Amino acid sequence: MSRLVAFGSSIIMEKNSFPELIATHLSRDYVSRIKPVNSNHKIARMVLYQSYESDDFVLVDWTTTIRHEFRTEQGWVGTSRATYKPGCGFEEHWYQGPGQWEYTGISSSLKEIILAQTFLVARGIPYMFTFDYDDIIASNLLAEPDNYISSLKILIDWNRVVLFDNHGFLTWCKKNNYEFNGSHPKQSSHRIAADYLLNKFKF
Repeated sequence: MSRLVAFGSSIIMEKNSFPELIATHLSRDYVSRIKPVNSNHKIARMVLYQSYESDDFVLVDWTTTIRHEFRTEQGWVGTSRATYKPGCGFEEHWYQGPGQWEYTGISSSLKEIILAQTFLVARGIPYMFTFDYDDIIASNLLAEPDNYISSLKILIDWNRVVLFDNHGFLTWCKKNNYEFNGSHPKQSSHRIAADYLLNKFKF
């Protein structure tokens, strides 16, 4: 059976998340490559590492820009501005330096999106992108880009990006008063999101 392979972070990790519901609707096997606290760097790397079959479809739910990933002697290490502790060496210097600037998160995330897109297109794998958060799509850096971000922006195939009424999934759920379980939308919210995406995008 054909598969839907999903990448993202914890927002879509629970059972009956909107990618899984879409896979069920399309009669595809569901393959989750979702990990909690994923950065966009790690999501793109996972897209490139995945072993694909000829009729796979890929759904990527890009996450917040405040997370980063770096290659060290101990392997890949993830970090987040929301959880790092002062006095922890490199992380502290990163978030007091380049990591504190919106430009760093936006530009690096756009590059990861382009990397994943280029890989999928080169492999002939159909895909759809969406977002958890609004920090990329609502950024003034994207609305009024400089030459560098403008060049990155035009490399993205926005026809394959589906937003939730111009928002990321979380913001959309909050604006519509959909149900949450703590900080994550409930299954009822994921069902509404799945229906929305099935109506907006030709899978």
